[in-house]
Amino acid sequence: MATISLSVRYCDLNPPTGTPWREENFELKGLVWKIDPAEAALVMVDVWDIHPYQSHLERGAEITEKRILPVVEMCRKVGITVVHAPSPGQAPKYPQWVRYAGDKEIVGAGGGAADAWPPAELRSRTGKYAKFAKPKSKRREKWLQEKLPERKIMPAVEPHPDDFVIANGDQLQRLLHHRKVLHLFYAGFAANMCVLHRDYGICAMQRRGYNIILLRDCTTAIESAETFPQMMHTKASVSIVEMVFGASATSADLLKACRKTQGRKRR
Repeated sequence: MATISLSVRYCDLNPPTGTPWREENFELKGLVWKIDPAEAALVMVDVWDIHPYQSHLERGAEITEKRILPVVEMCRKVGITVVHAPSPGQAPKYPQWVRYAGDKEIVGAGGGAADAWPPAELRSRTGKYAKFAKPKSKRREKWLQEKLPERKIMPAVEPHPDDFVIANGDQLQRLLHHRKVLHLFYAGFAANMCVLHRDYGICAMQRRGYNIILLRDCTTAIESAETFPQMMHTKASVSIVEMVFGASATSADLLKACRKTQGRKRR
């Protein structure tokens, strides 16, 4: 299989020689990485069909249909492993989920002693530590109770029989180990929450040693009234990946690189 020559972007935290060590001198730079498709996987995090935050769902649906879907279809064509990571609650809705699932995923964890510190009541914000819990929204809790059991992967990127569905980071690790995958392309939602912080997300898998590439136009963050107009959380999430956890590329970058690979195969 011909390698994919992919243009990626990262933030260089080393200012040019002779330039002061100041943040305004940290520049975005480019590299070209040659990647064997057989050693790469696309991990789609929490691409849900329903969400309590309507504006976020609207952006996510558009991103999924216009950008993620073409990437998924291309990955299948060139041999990049396609992995759906829809959260532990949603993964068992798909028969592909049983691949690489262990006893922990199928029957649940048991017998493990909880960490002794911090106290269990602090971790759960109950008992004398309940005062440190943020107020819960009855409206959101009602939505979760009523709608969460219905939530599935967005129909545009419904898993194909040969795709993989995982529930947690350990299951993803077993899959990647068996298939000898080294490079992880990330897409999905939300950029500042699950994409970064799930146990199958960017931070955890980078700590395991994988080469991380965020498809920066295939994600969006949960914003706030303050950040929404400029999509500041989305931009910050991309930036932290480029600074700390790996590099980024666009869906167009990946599609272009894959098409060149297909062209070389036909000749």
